[in-house]
This record gives sequence, C-alpha cells and structure tokens, in this order.
Amino acid sequence: MKEKVIAVSVANLWTNPSSSRQVDIPIVTNPADPSRWLSELSHTDRLELHENNLLQSQVLFGTTVWEVDRRDDWVKVVIPSQPTPKEAEGYPGWIPARQLAAPLPKSGHMIEVRAKQATLLVEDTGEVVQLSFLTKLPFVEDSRTAFTVLTPHGRGRISKSEGSLWTERVEDGEALITYAEQFIGLDYLWGGMSSWGYDCSGFAYNMHLAGGYVIPRDASAQALGGKAIALPQAKPGDLLFFAYENGKGRVHHVGFYYGNGKILHAPKTGKQIETLNLAGTVYEKELCAVRRYWS
Repeated sequence: MKEKVIAVSVANLWTNPSSSRQVDIPIVTNPADPSRWLSELSHTDRLELHENNLLQSQVLFGTTVWEVDRRDDWVKVVIPSQPTPKEAEGYPGWIPARQLAAPLPKSGHMIEVRAKQATLLVEDTGEVVQLSFLTKLPFVEDSRTAFTVLTPHGRGRISKSEGSLWTERVEDGEALITYAEQFIGLDYLWGGMSSWGYDCSGFAYNMHLAGGYVIPRDASAQALGGKAIALPQAKPGDLLFFAYENGKGRVHHVGFYYGNGKILHAPKTGKQIETLNLAGTVYEKELCAVRRYWS
C-alpha cells in the first residue's frame, strides 16, 4: 500500500469510481468547493447519496490514507483514522487521484483547526483553502498572529484565532456536548464528516474526536463498543442508539444524550442538527442501547 494525503478541503469517499454525478463536479475537482457543491444539490440529489449507495464517508485535508488499488483516474483507499469492521486497515472507498498528494513529513507537533471552519493561506501561491473543524497539519513555526504549517500545497498559515497546537486530551461528556452544540442548525449530509455537514454517526465520531476519543465510523459498530449504560443512568455525552422493528432490528441511527430526556443528533436528509425530546417520538420506541466512550 502507498501512503497518500488528502489535498482538498474535504474529499468524498465514493462507493466506486462511477458513483459521482454531473452535479458532484465541485466536490471531485482540485481545488474542491464543498460549499458550492452543497448549495447546488437538490433534495433528491442528497437523497441519492444514500438511496443509491453513492457515498461512504468523507476525509479532511492533510489526512493520511493508504492507496490499495487504482482504476484510471480513481484510487481506492482505506482511511486508518476511521475504524470500521469493513476493513481492518480502515474505511474503504474511492477518491479521484487528483485529490491525493504525497505524504507530509512526520511531526510531533500538529496544528488543529478548532473553529467551525478556518482559512489556510498557501505562502508560495497565495491560494486560499477552506478547512473544516478538526483538520490537523504539521506545525513549522508561529508568529504573533498565525501558525505556519506544512500542507500538500507547501507551507501555509492558519490564524491563531482558528487553530491551536494539538495536545492529548481526554474530556468528559459535557465537553462533547459543548462541541456538538455549535453545529445545531447545520444541514444533515449523508456520509458527512466535516463542518460542511455531518451524518448521524459522523457527528458522533467527530465530536468524540474533538474530546480526544477515536470511535468507530458507523453507528452499527459504535453500538458495539464503549461501556453499556442503563438508560436511567445516562449522562450528557453518552450515545443513544436506535434500531428498526421497535429497537429489535438493525441499528440505523445514533445521537447524543443531551440530558432531561433530550437527544442531540443529526436526523436525516432534509433536516438539521437539533435537540429533541425523546418522549412520544419514534426514537423512544426504537431506542436499543446506550454506550459511553468518554471517561
């Protein structure tokens, strides 16, 4: 396998090389334009990502992936930072070759975007790259106002108001909720793993990552890990899982317990990240498990 890194703001991980459509051109180019892509998608276009099994996940700028196959201008990769039962090496899918670059130098110090989004200014070209929450890049040096980082396009600068030096952290459930609350009102996106849009399990994955925890990518796998918690003992930051057939069937949804009988979740296509009272909803009937990953 060859090591590569993502060279666009966020890359879609497609099911196969024929999955992308005409409407997806803004997200399969380099540079990619996730804002334009999402603004031009109709409700039907968004539904097709799921219903036609087009999109698997997403991966952020500068993230390491491993090339495992190539077909013309498309590369099959696995994402080691997104654990899944599908592949031991990481989440599998296809990315256009033009969105991949050579590996970045290894560094013991990384700058992490802690704003919802940040702006990267590439020094040599003046190119501007929009970055998602939790994008991480190797640290070079800092000035009074900015961090200099290494990127697939050369050295670049990120404002200190938008990023910080990454440190090991192990935060509690309340901290996970605080990270999650800033995205209330964001449109749901099937396969979404960036601050342009999350799906339910991508939302759970990324808010845990913000707090220092790496959990499985998908809800079905998330429901099997962590510590089992009885519902009356649930605390904010715990994950609630929901299954078809009144909780007896396949797990299909996950959300955070918000406290006071509420859930904080990314519901489905056409909806926004929200808080919701469980009582009297279909989710109350479908609740099948509570898991805690935070310490």
